[in-house]
Amino acid sequence: MSWGLIFATTKIFHFSHALTLTLAVYAAVVSVSAWGLPLPLGFALAALVGCAAGVGTERFLYRPLRRVQATQLNIFLASLGLLIAGQSAVLVAFGPQARALEGFPMRGIELGPVAFTTVEALWLVTAWVLIGGLLAWLWWSRDGLAIRAVASNPELAQCLGVERERVFLLVFAVGSTLVGLGGTLLALRDTASPTMGVHPVLAAFIAVFLGGIGSIPGAALGGVLLGLAENMGGLVLPGYWQGVIAFVVLFTVLVIRPAGLLAARGR
Repeated sequence: MSWGLIFATTKIFHFSHALTLTLAVYAAVVSVSAWGLPLPLGFALAALVGCAAGVGTERFLYRPLRRVQATQLNIFLASLGLLIAGQSAVLVAFGPQARALEGFPMRGIELGPVAFTTVEALWLVTAWVLIGGLLAWLWWSRDGLAIRAVASNPELAQCLGVERERVFLLVFAVGSTLVGLGGTLLALRDTASPTMGVHPVLAAFIAVFLGGIGSIPGAALGGVLLGLAENMGGLVLPGYWQGVIAFVVLFTVLVIRPAGLLAARGR
């Protein structure tokens, strides 16, 4: 949903979102494992670092490119270049070895035929709390109304006095904070590595296009369907087939409904 919020509002194919996730997770890992901070403070630091990275990318990379009327392709290539350079910097700073985020007890839970871990339970609860909070903010706050106006019709929104550049900064701040928290949750089970952000962001791309570009509920629905398809497919196929399953699901949905499952009106 974080990438979908940014893309729906700015129309920027923000591939360096993966770098934002990586930087936020490393901030949490270093603060908890090296500095000895409590895990909740590690999450808070990850959110702050993610927010700063996203806002910095918008302010110092995308905005100057828009001012010189760069094409969408040029902006995408700049985003990709930032990702590659950032991953190299993380590799130099922290080395190639994976780093674990400690401090949360992982135990198995069985509910009849369903088995999962305490970390996965935390993922589920936190994800739906964040989704519900984001949707409530978008629909019932003044800033949320401005974001939806710019996402729907930026020219008309600007005529009504909505500052597009401020809205862009806002969605980058919110989306990057969310991806920082999400990446840190992911690191509780997996490990931090310089390239860890690429797969989650690719999955976010697919979820957004499944649900329908411009639809935040659609992005959530797309993510749920994608996760179910990958995990159900894992029951009969090896784990390395998950990427294939994801693209088969995307292809099938887009053939049947090219605009996505819950596409916003007018798209």
